[in-house]
Formats: sequence, structure tokens, C-alpha cells
Amino acid sequence: MKSLTTEQKQQLVEIINEEFGSGMTLAEFTDALLGVLEDMPGFETAKQSTINKLVNQLWSKYHE
Repeated sequence: MKSLTTEQKQQLVEIINEEFGSGMTLAEFTDALLGVLEDMPGFETAKQSTINKLVNQLWSKYHE
């Protein structure tokens, strides 16, 4: 999976916030993010460690 820019990460957080709201738990946020990422080319080949890192980064941005 290609690395995402800071702007792309922010856009993902905004999409999730608009679609699902701002009060999700980590598990809910992770499920929502994985659903959004399913449509992104290259996601299916990403290592689990890469996905976990992205979830953690975006989870932090989600709470800013």
C-alpha cells in the first residue's frame, strides 16, 4: 500500500466523521476506517502492521 500524505489522512478522518459521527469507540472507528479503505487500490496488499499504524494515526486525528 502506498503511503498516504498528511492531507489524505485528514480527508479520511473527515469522511469518517461526516459519515459516522464523532463519538465512536476505537473498535467502531477501526471498522469504519477499514470499510472506507476497502475501496482504495493497494489496501488489500497492506501488511497488518501498516494497517494498525494507520488506524492509530487516524484515531489520534479523529480526537483532535
